[in-house]
Amino acid sequence: LTVLAQNELSQEDLEHLLRIKIRTVQTFALNPILIEAVRLQNEQNLSLETIQQRDEKWSGSDRLTAFKLSLQRNKAGRFLKRNVDANDAIAEAFLTDNQGANVAAYPITSDYWQGDEEKWIEAYNNGDGKIYIGPIENDASTNMLSVQISAPVIDDTATIGVLVMGITLNYLQDKQQVSQN
Repeated sequence: LTVLAQNELSQEDLEHLLRIKIRTVQTFALNPILIEAVRLQNEQNLSLETIQQRDEKWSGSDRLTAFKLSLQRNKAGRFLKRNVDANDAIAEAFLTDNQGANVAAYPITSDYWQGDEEKWIEAYNNGDGKIYIGPIENDASTNMLSVQISAPVIDDTATIGVLVMGITLNYLQDKQQVSQN
């Protein structure tokens, strides 16, 4: 285990190390491509039952189904892929609607519905939106130690969804070493 993981950073220390990445996630959440993708999915008014059925099928198959691939290949998914691929510090990125259902993701997430998870609940904040920083953990979809930063996606003045980005432990270790020197 690394020094960073052994030290169990306080939330304050973690936020300090992640300051730049928090701004990065917030900036991405303001991107018109992502806002439009969330807006269009929200207009579908999917029922929670439909979302949970999709989640069950998604989680029940390790295969890259056409539906899973569609969330990588849509315009927002391609945007996320370009940015994950271009930045070694970012392990994953996924975009959700106002119920926590995936709109776009890269790489594919381990489940479709995020609406029952703390990272989504806290960031969506009953529609008031706020930044949420999760704990350092091994992410099942990327198989990497990372921390997830969630930021509200805001259209005009309303929170319409959430963008989650996983920041790699390597990035955190590098930042911690710089701050200690």
